[in-house]
Amino acid sequence: AYRKGQAYSRAVELSRRAFQGREVVELEQLWGDYLVANKQPDAAVNHFTEAGAYIKAIDAAIACRQWPKAAQIVETLDMADAKPYLLAIARHNESVRNYDEAENFYLRAGAAQDAVEMYSKINKWERAHRLATQHMTQAEVAMLYITQAHKLEGAGKFKEAERLYVMVNEPDLAINMHKKNRRYDDMIRLVTSYRKDLLTETHLHLAQQLETEGNFKLAEKHYVEAQDWGSAVNMYRANDLWDDAIRVAKLHGGVNASKKVAYAWAVSLGGEAGAKLLTKFGLIEQAIDYATESGAFEHAFALSHASRKEKLPEVHLKYAMYLEDEGRFEDAEKEFIKADKPKEAIDMYVHQQDWPNATRVAEGNDPGSMPDVLVAQAKACVERSEFTKAEALFVRAKKPELAVNAYKTAQRWNDASRIAREFLPHKVAELAQEHAAFLRGETSQESHEALMARGRSLEEAREFSPAIDAYLQVTAERTKNHDTLEEVWENAVKLAMNHVPDRIDDVVATVSQRLIDIKRYTQAAELYEGVDRHQDAINVYMSGGLWEQARELAKLAGSQVEREVNEAYKRQMASSGAAEELVHSGNVAEGIDAYAQKGEWDRALEVAQQQGAPMLLKYATLHGAALIQQGAHGQAAAIFAKYGTSSANVSMYRRLAKDIIAGAATGQQEARGGGALMQLRQMLQAVVIGLKQSGDDSLTAEFERLLWIVQLTAAKAAAEERGATESTRKICVSLLRYIREIPADLAFYEAGLACKANNDLNMTFVFFNRYLDISEAIEEHENTSATLDNSDFADTEIPSDFQLPERQHLSDGEREKVRDLVLELSMNERVQQALNHDELEAIFKEADQVREAVTRGTRGPGSNVELFEIVRDAVSQLG
Repeated sequence: AYRKGQAYSRAVELSRRAFQGREVVELEQLWGDYLVANKQPDAAVNHFTEAGAYIKAIDAAIACRQWPKAAQIVETLDMADAKPYLLAIARHNESVRNYDEAENFYLRAGAAQDAVEMYSKINKWERAHRLATQHMTQAEVAMLYITQAHKLEGAGKFKEAERLYVMVNEPDLAINMHKKNRRYDDMIRLVTSYRKDLLTETHLHLAQQLETEGNFKLAEKHYVEAQDWGSAVNMYRANDLWDDAIRVAKLHGGVNASKKVAYAWAVSLGGEAGAKLLTKFGLIEQAIDYATESGAFEHAFALSHASRKEKLPEVHLKYAMYLEDEGRFEDAEKEFIKADKPKEAIDMYVHQQDWPNATRVAEGNDPGSMPDVLVAQAKACVERSEFTKAEALFVRAKKPELAVNAYKTAQRWNDASRIAREFLPHKVAELAQEHAAFLRGETSQESHEALMARGRSLEEAREFSPAIDAYLQVTAERTKNHDTLEEVWENAVKLAMNHVPDRIDDVVATVSQRLIDIKRYTQAAELYEGVDRHQDAINVYMSGGLWEQARELAKLAGSQVEREVNEAYKRQMASSGAAEELVHSGNVAEGIDAYAQKGEWDRALEVAQQQGAPMLLKYATLHGAALIQQGAHGQAAAIFAKYGTSSANVSMYRRLAKDIIAGAATGQQEARGGGALMQLRQMLQAVVIGLKQSGDDSLTAEFERLLWIVQLTAAKAAAEERGATESTRKICVSLLRYIREIPADLAFYEAGLACKANNDLNMTFVFFNRYLDISEAIEEHENTSATLDNSDFADTEIPSDFQLPERQHLSDGEREKVRDLVLELSMNERVQQALNHDELEAIFKEADQVREAVTRGTRGPGSNVELFEIVRDAVSQLG
């Protein structure tokens, strides 16, 4: 009746009094259901609890927000039933900012990821990272952090997103984030820290992008940072921002560079305006030159009269040449005379074969040129076969030998002999011999005139392409006179440039190669320069060892070419042993590079030290990297310990530390002897100091951990030497916490050996068994511990996720001995085959106490005396 009437209080009382409480449990649950149905969940909690209906009890407690009660009741549930309630309690604690309790319940619910996300949302990154690394695999951590970083990026929280990307070793994602959001300073900062080899390329890429967008000032900044200020100048020139172009050129290239830009600006303006611009910049001489080259002679004369009278003759000369090209020979003559260049006026008339005017100018202004006029007139007569006239002119010019040569070329030997007998008696015998040789069919070296004759004849007939061929037919086989060869071949080039432009490239290439063959490198390169084939010119300069010219020209060809030439120069200097010469000539960086390439590192570092700390650190880093490649890890650590470290190179220091620690563990002589560990400790101390100064807590903790591993490794060796088996066991077991940094197979093997030496067979079995699992995974070429069963080490500080070594550290025989021992122990009933977690944690706690005591310098209460002294002494020996 009470039940039907829902008078549960009386029903429960009656059941207890009259029926020995047989229906109390059922009545209490019905009472709780009744109260929940009537919106009284707070009153229902205790009734459900009395009834043992804990799930209903916790539902009611949560419904009425009795969270402490819910937390109390959840303890009575199985994990499978408890999980959703643990999560609910965790989320409640998170909502009221009780983060420690929230973390506790998340972890108990197996939801470490939710705890990490909670801390990430409130920017408690260190706590988030600690949980993530302790309770999640590397892949899970990476995925979580990257996902969270994307959310932060979308919310505009770029600093927080960057930190997450960097924490999971994904700096490239952070770099791209800053790039997408046009946060270029942050982008460059990360590239400098994590991708330094791409820094120049990144600056150039940004500069080009910004230039395309029209952001010239920022583009300039990045061009300059990329050491390519020339591109910034070209950018401003292309956009008609000449003032900026001149500013950049002057700031980074000096006065001469700015003058070149000013001149280019003048060219773009043209005529008198260009000359006035050059005058404005104080480039009077350049203004005069430009005015004459652009045909503004009136302005050129005015500038010369006003500011540079000494330039007047030069202006008159250029004006005369201009008038000559225009066919105004009489006016040209006057200007040649004003320029005090009567010889050019004479040559002009000679070229026109205007002999009366040529003679008049010579007699009136340059009598010494009369023989040249007569000779030129005589040669013209020879070409017309007017030998009698030619002979008279040669004789008047007092050049009878030319008459002899003309007769010889025409094979008029009798006339040649006649002239020789009359004017050159000492040549008679020689001429007779030549005649005899001719009759025998023998030839001799051809004269300069003979080599030039056919080409000149065709040239004067205005048959320019055949004339080029005629000049090119003259080869080194026809004369040993290299000056003559150069003159003949350059005639071919001039004709191509002036009259047959479609043959320029071919003729220049042919003549340049011939000049190279006769070692005329400068002339060959200048020909290439003349047709803007700068790369070919640079190659010729380098082939001829003309490095100054090559490097100067490379500056105009762009930063990439300049770098290539400088590298080639340094290689050449290094191979020729010219490092000292480079240093003394002011090319200190190149000189140091040369020393480095020759392996003379002591001298390289000595010179670098004189240039200051940044230069010294750069070459110390290069030396250390070279030693690492050679396998000389201890020497590399010594270099870093002596000359300093940089936070930009933490990846190298990390790798070096792990290699030396692994070497000490495997018994490699260099590392095991203590010298390498000593140098490594000093290096790591320097790294830690630098990281603390930079404020990078995460990296600081990592390298402090590596430093402690070095000290423990040295202490292990010391304990073994003393025969302190118990301390050896504790150190080996403590090192298992660091299998992400040391070879995992060796760590478990040595821990097993140390436990066996102490007759701790339970731990011996567990550690050796773990060693065999790792060894088999290495045999299967596994990279990580992902496939290993970690149940034995769950809820311990020994990592479950770590990299596996690439090779076995024990021989086949040693591994077989371990297998036999594990099999033997597995059959021993006294061996529990399980890890004593309390003992393991006690060892770890004791190691932490010793670490703190060694750091303080005094043993604290509770720390093991023997272990403290061994570690302290080992640290002291490391220096």
